[in-house]
Amino acid sequence: MKNKKLIVFLSVLYIIAAFCLYNSYKYFKIDEQLISIVFFLILSIITESLSVGFKKIRISSGFAITVASIILFGTFWTMIIISLGMAFRIYRKNDRYIHVFNTPIYITLFNVSNMAISIYFSSMAYNSFIIHSFSSNIFIVQFLQISSFVIVFLAVNSLIMAILMFSLSNNNILHEFLNTFKFGLLNIIAMAPFGYLLAYLYRKYNIIGILILMIPVLLARYTYSLYIETKTKYIETVIALMHAIEARDEYTEGHSRNVAKIVEDIARELGYSESRVEQLIIASYLHDVGKIGIDDSILNKPGKLTAEEYNLIKSHPEVGYNIIKDIKDLGDIPHLVRYHHERYDGKGYPWGKKAQELGKDVFILQLADAVDAMSTDRVYRKALPWEDIKDELIKNSGTQFHPDIVNTFLKIKSKKS
Repeated sequence: MKNKKLIVFLSVLYIIAAFCLYNSYKYFKIDEQLISIVFFLILSIITESLSVGFKKIRISSGFAITVASIILFGTFWTMIIISLGMAFRIYRKNDRYIHVFNTPIYITLFNVSNMAISIYFSSMAYNSFIIHSFSSNIFIVQFLQISSFVIVFLAVNSLIMAILMFSLSNNNILHEFLNTFKFGLLNIIAMAPFGYLLAYLYRKYNIIGILILMIPVLLARYTYSLYIETKTKYIETVIALMHAIEARDEYTEGHSRNVAKIVEDIARELGYSESRVEQLIIASYLHDVGKIGIDDSILNKPGKLTAEEYNLIKSHPEVGYNIIKDIKDLGDIPHLVRYHHERYDGKGYPWGKKAQELGKDVFILQLADAVDAMSTDRVYRKALPWEDIKDELIKNSGTQFHPDIVNTFLKIKSKKS
């Protein structure tokens, strides 16, 4: 690792995790529950191994084990059970199995530390309702305990992930925190009641109760994995389609991928939700799908286009829109494809619409498309240096480009430089 910011962050995280583990260790005692603890550790490893990956995040039913463990065993053993479950999980990624023996030690330590710190601080909130309970109703107290545990766990976990992304990519911490919090909220809220029920059934029926409850939990995991697999295949199909189209033109091959990266950076800087970022990324891959109807001789023509040829080129946003408009569940993607060559001042094509008629997302795609076009060699000119591209963006801000999007993009470039 050469990233000094990341090294400092991980070092501090490891120290805090060690402090949390030591501080909770002072109050633990070995008792007759040791067999139960080993059983829950095995459950933790299994549920984490069956986690479902999508993009850079993995979702598991392991939080049910976390909630059950805090109820049954307290802070120290919960930290041990969940941290080791995370460390010794085995899962498949890119046609290979990932496990502790082929994972860099600093990644394993990060995962363990993240879990330990999140559990330590959330257990403080959980235990505060035992010490300072203001109600004699046990159900109210337990509801407040678990609710506070869930909120603090997710908040601490999201903050750690946000700081990690800041250390890796200089991403906005607040935006990363909110996105991670929102993304994890549904999964954690869904798993918390299972965790409470898990603890109740274990106390009442021992291992049999656990096995009965784990069946619907694992079924839920299987259903979600099918959804993620379908979604992943869909995105892969879109990307493969655009690669096939771009392969016709050696100068624009990889263009949609480059546009998607710029679009993603801008959308994340603006604090967009994961679903909105994903929609913009898919629109980036599809924005030139209308070029499928344009002859190669026109796309690759080295000289000046005739008026007729230029009009044909200008028709590709509308052609693309007509190709994808009837596909279900695309949301605003057809709208973005249709208008990605419009201008802020209304002098673009194919419809000459102004900014207030289109929405900001169109201009994210429009700017990304223009920036990559200027950044790469084309049949009619060489790639422009960054300073020339920057001057072009500033000069045309408020006419061709949306000023807010220009400012956001320049801010991103400034951070990266």
